[in-house]
Amino acid sequence: MLGGRFWWVGMGAASVLLGEKIVSPTLLPPIPHCSAGPDQLKLVQIVFRHGARTPLTDSYWEGARWEAGSDCGTLPGALRIAVTDMNGGPQPPPSHDAIQARSHLPGGCTKGELTKPGQKQARELGSWLRQRYIEKFGFLPPDYREGLVLGRTTNYRRTIATLQGVLTGLYPEAQQQVISIQTAPDVDEVLFGRTDSCDRLRNLMKAQARALKESAQTDKRIHELEWSVQSAMGLPEEHRVHFTDLHDALTSMRFHGKPLPQGMSEDLLLAINHEATRRMTALVAPQASEQHGPEMLRLSMGPLFEQIVGRMAAAASGANTSPLFMYSGHDTTIMPILATLGVQLKDWPEYVSNVVFELWERKTEEGQSKHYVRVLYNKEPLSLAKHPKGEPIELEEFEEVYLKPYILSTQQYREECKLSFDHTVPAPSSTVGGGSAVQGL
Repeated sequence: MLGGRFWWVGMGAASVLLGEKIVSPTLLPPIPHCSAGPDQLKLVQIVFRHGARTPLTDSYWEGARWEAGSDCGTLPGALRIAVTDMNGGPQPPPSHDAIQARSHLPGGCTKGELTKPGQKQARELGSWLRQRYIEKFGFLPPDYREGLVLGRTTNYRRTIATLQGVLTGLYPEAQQQVISIQTAPDVDEVLFGRTDSCDRLRNLMKAQARALKESAQTDKRIHELEWSVQSAMGLPEEHRVHFTDLHDALTSMRFHGKPLPQGMSEDLLLAINHEATRRMTALVAPQASEQHGPEMLRLSMGPLFEQIVGRMAAAASGANTSPLFMYSGHDTTIMPILATLGVQLKDWPEYVSNVVFELWERKTEEGQSKHYVRVLYNKEPLSLAKHPKGEPIELEEFEEVYLKPYILSTQQYREECKLSFDHTVPAPSSTVGGGSAVQGL
């Protein structure tokens, strides 16, 4: 795991230590020259949400069936993967996901399981990566080579299977390979806010949840929306609508062609989306202008941003690192990343939503190297708060303006969270509204 200003990137038997020093025990295979005019692509890091899945909630989808044969199961042609911990050891036992895996739905699927359409989405994302970075830019070789692509995932079945699908779409012919991907125990995760182990973040989220509840009691707009939902779904007047659960159920049902309640209109679906997004972003992705917003974003994404920036710095310095890193996470990964970039979310990130950080190098007339960052969201240039046209940003400026306020080393993270990491005892259950669902949507 992270330690001080250094962190390890596994490359099969080799590792690269990034920070103040760079050590490269073994050389990676050479990659083709990649250029776009005077520019050369040096590094790609992509963070994506998992594909379509079954609902996490028990509510709002009564009557639907999730068939183990048609909805769930593994599509043929999937690449073989081996899931390890961050040091190459056995996969750590899942905690929150194990509970979901034991919850069987009518038809045989389980809660939060990546469906066959979700696997197809993942492969399509991998195919887009192949088209862009192999066929268009020649950044990656057409055949898979160990060490060129590194994958990190949360310890959930749906994110592991999504990463497997993306790899399958990127290198569909690598059927004889067993590709290693890494994960970590929830207590060490960097791809979502660890409310189970970060006392300060948990308390801030609880305060946000209380504020949301109090404001909803006097908000006429919310009362009217709740009444519309009750009427459309035939719910009793005393039923208090849990909008994030409702959005979770309706999104999954609609994507998989399950019948929605007859009174559910497009306008009402959009209103539910916006209200659920407003509530979830208040918990996991507040704007930097909000009270405690910067602190919550830092405690949620600080360790991940240390890795992302560290990899950029290593690539810019000429280190022989893997050119493509994949991070397989959740909507609660994508939301805070976008918030740190100054994007104000109105709509919930869709399945397989993704953020790409591309590092490019440009040679000046004097022969000096300039590095800059291009950010894509769902395959399109992302308009950032201070760079609204989606233009490339010099690396130093990108770090200073967007990520530096949120980067945390392991030691800083522990101090700000008031952490005492003891891996010999179970992590406490989350007390934020929704529990582990806040982490693993």
